Amino acid sequence: MVDWRTRASALLPELSAVVERESWSCHVFLSELWQLALEAHRDGDREVLGRVYGFAHWCFRQPERFLSDASVVSFYEHVFDEWELRDEVAPWLPTEVVDRVRPLWEWRWSKERLTEVDQLLAQAGPPVETPSDSGL
Repeated sequence: MVDWRTRASALLPELSAVVERESWSCHVFLSELWQLALEAHRDGDREVLGRVYGFAHWCFRQPERFLSDASVVSFYEHVFDEWELRDEVAPWLPTEVVDRVRPLWEWRWSKERLTEVDQLLAQAGPPVETPSDSGL
């Protein structure tokens, strides 16, 4: 089993200062990861987005629930918080992630917003391949 800090350091050197803070949890890191995703979405930087979403998906797929749950509540729950980026975010979300995080979205959002996200996700098709998906 690869430690999340080791994987994060290798995949996301931009966030090495956060990774190196031993007192900070993966929740803090995943929140910072989302901030990096926002910047990359605004800049149209698909390379960074691939690494960000790849790491989040790797966390999600870990067998121990702590890291998987952390990815849901500290990253995926917030992916549509910057509503103006919703069209850019939708193609990066795997179906298995959406299925698990959707109840949190239902709790947080209006029915209209949830319906729009459902439509975006249906139109997005299969998610973009990320380093997590290709075995990196």
